[in-house]
Amino acid sequence: MIQKENSFGTFDQEINTFFKDAHHFACLINTCLYQGQEIVKPENLMLVDPKIQAYTRDVLMLWNGRYGSYYLGIENQLIENYPMPYRILQYDCLVYKDQMDILEKEHRKKKDLRSSEEFLSGIKASDRLIPCITIVIYYGTRPWQTNFSMKDMFDVKDMSSLIDFKMNLIEVHSDTHQYKDKELDLVFSMTRDILNANFNTIRNKYKQGIPKQVALVIASMAKDEELYQQIKEEEKEVIVMCESLDRMREEAKAEGMILGRRDGLIQGEEKAELRILTNLLKKGISDSYILEITGVSSELLMKAKQAIH
Repeated sequence: MIQKENSFGTFDQEINTFFKDAHHFACLINTCLYQGQEIVKPENLMLVDPKIQAYTRDVLMLWNGRYGSYYLGIENQLIENYPMPYRILQYDCLVYKDQMDILEKEHRKKKDLRSSEEFLSGIKASDRLIPCITIVIYYGTRPWQTNFSMKDMFDVKDMSSLIDFKMNLIEVHSDTHQYKDKELDLVFSMTRDILNANFNTIRNKYKQGIPKQVALVIASMAKDEELYQQIKEEEKEVIVMCESLDRMREEAKAEGMILGRRDGLIQGEEKAELRILTNLLKKGISDSYILEITGVSSELLMKAKQAIH
C-alpha cells in the first residue's frame, strides 16, 4: 500500500511500544528461539538505549538470564528490505564495537595493559563481549522473496569458505506459532488474518472486545491507515475489531467507491477500475482490504500503485 512517511512512523511507534513490554518481548523470544520454553524471564529483561553509534534499533533489551548476558533486538519491517541481512549484521557489529570502545577506554584510564599483546589488542585476553541476537518481524502481505542471509547477496560459485550470517526472520502473514502471552498471540493471529484478507474469520472469531491500544498495534502491523484512524477516534477503551471492519465497509459503500467500481466493471473499462483503486489507495486503505472488497487482481492493484508514483 502507498503510505505517507508519517504513517509508517506512527505505525513503527505503536509496534515498538508494544514490544517494549517485557512480557510481550520475552514471549516472542521464547517462542521463536527456544521452542516455547520459558527461558527468558520478563524480570530479567532491561530496556536499553536503542541508539548505537549513529543508528537506532527498534527495540533493544539486555537479558541477564540463565545463559549469561545477551543483547536481544527486534527490527520491524513493514515492507521488504533487500539488504536486510547486511543491515542486521551491521547493527549487531555496532553493538560489539560499542562494547570494544568502552573496554579500550577503561583500560586506557586504568593503564593496566602490561604485555605487548595487550597493548596491540587494546584489551586483555580475559575480556568478554555481550553477544547480540536480533529478530526481524516482517508485516508484508507477500512472502519475503529475496535475501535471507549474507550468502544470498553474493554472486560467486564457491561459497563453502564464506562465513554466513543468516537473519532470524518472522513473517507474520504465514506465522503459525502459538504464543503463551495472550495479547501477543491475539496481535499476531488477527494481523495475519487481516494481511491474508480473512475477514469472515475475523468476524466469526474475534467478537470479543480487546484493549484499544492492542487494536492500534494490530492496525499498525496491517499497515491499515483507515482502520488505525477509526480506532484512534473511538472514545471507548475496548474495541470489537469485527465491528470496526464492518463500519469501514459501510463507509466505503456510502462514499460510492464500491458502486463506482461496479459501474467501471459494467463498462469494461480498465481506466475506470484504476481510478477507483487509486482513490482507495490514496485514502490509506490496505491492499488486503481493497482486494477483498473489489475482487480485482493483484496485478491491477499494483498497476494502480505505479500510477500514483
